[in-house]
Amino acid sequence: MNTSGIFLGPHRDLTKDEIEALKDIKAGVALPRLTCHKLEFENLVERRLGGWKLTPTGEFRLDAGK
Repeated sequence: MNTSGIFLGPHRDLTKDEIEALKDIKAGVALPRLTCHKLEFENLVERRLGGWKLTPTGEFRLDAGK
């Protein structure tokens, strides 16, 4: 079986709550630590000086709405 080296994203769409959390992080709203760690595990956010920021993957998924 041939496989591509291209990662097409996770096998599931983001939930409504996850999308709202990404919007809040982008707007600079503080969220519960557990929520941020869950998004970090999914490679959607990263901890930076001054708080949490979206990763390029998080930006893409937020823009796509899934």
